[in-house]
Amino acid sequence: MIRFLNDETVAGHRFGKGAIARFDSATEAQLIAVADAENYPVILRPVEMLSGSAVAVSCASTGFDEVLASFTIAPGIVGVNSILQVEPLWTFTSSANNKIVKVRLGGATIYNAARTTSVKEAPLIVLANRNSLMSQIQPYDYGYGAAGAGVPATYAIDFSQPVDVEITGQLANSGDSLKLEYFRVLHFVGV
Repeated sequence: MIRFLNDETVAGHRFGKGAIARFDSATEAQLIAVADAENYPVILRPVEMLSGSAVAVSCASTGFDEVLASFTIAPGIVGVNSILQVEPLWTFTSSANNKIVKVRLGGATIYNAARTTSVKEAPLIVLANRNSLMSQIQPYDYGYGAAGAGVPATYAIDFSQPVDVEITGQLANSGDSLKLEYFRVLHFVGV
């Protein structure tokens, strides 16, 4: 892949200065040799969305974790150095009663919060494979921070097998409400 340093015509097509294009290796080498273009690196770590929705889903019951969204990550999708980023958004009534929100991957709870007098929960959850399909670290627990008192959480989720992802909610009182308003799960492909 190259980026043009000048306006050029190649094979009958006009490319403006700064345009990015891909040709056969001989054409690219010749354009670089005469200083009409420079090598432009290909993106090495693409990002893909594994699942997401902005359709609100409400808790209908009390006293147990209710699955508000779920999907399965197939084996072979997440690599040994891949990173997952989970972005849920729950809203709920402000009251003295607990509203419990969780995210589970492969049966492991990677996020768990109980809220009372707030009205939303919108964490950024990052889980990074550690050169293995069965060893992960979670760099952020409940927010970004330059210093902290606790060690990062680690997991042994086996991405060589299907991994179920569940985003849940739980109400303590039927007079309250809790909704999963939005979620997105991104996969940063490992190298």
